[in-house]
Amino acid sequence: MNNGPRYFVLDADDRIVQVSEDYHESMARFLGHLLWEYFPGAEPVLQPHFESARNTGNTVESTIFYAGTTVDVRIAPAGNSLTVESSPRMELNVRTLATLTESLQRIEAQLAGRASEQFDPPAPASLQALL
Repeated sequence: MNNGPRYFVLDADDRIVQVSEDYHESMARFLGHLLWEYFPGAEPVLQPHFESARNTGNTVESTIFYAGTTVDVRIAPAGNSLTVESSPRMELNVRTLATLTESLQRIEAQLAGRASEQFDPPAPASLQALL
């Protein structure tokens, strides 16, 4: 692993057309295939973000939960394609009920923190507006 950006590029039909070096070993055999073949069951989680990026032309950032892991994704549209960067945050530990509970609590806290970052940004100069 080269610790560079982890990304893949999708065409307009969500086919994988390019992968970064860090994804090459695991995803290269899926080049030309639909993303959903590589990430089965992820379509309901990711597709709304893909549609938002395509429809608005804006980069979309989100934290998703898929296959026992929370992942930060950044989806950047460019013409008919999307570049999807991903960064894993935390995996779900299912060894015991206690570790599962702890994992779920950490994931919930991360997602809650991420939601407040996205939906409640601080207003610039808001204190001055009140004076």
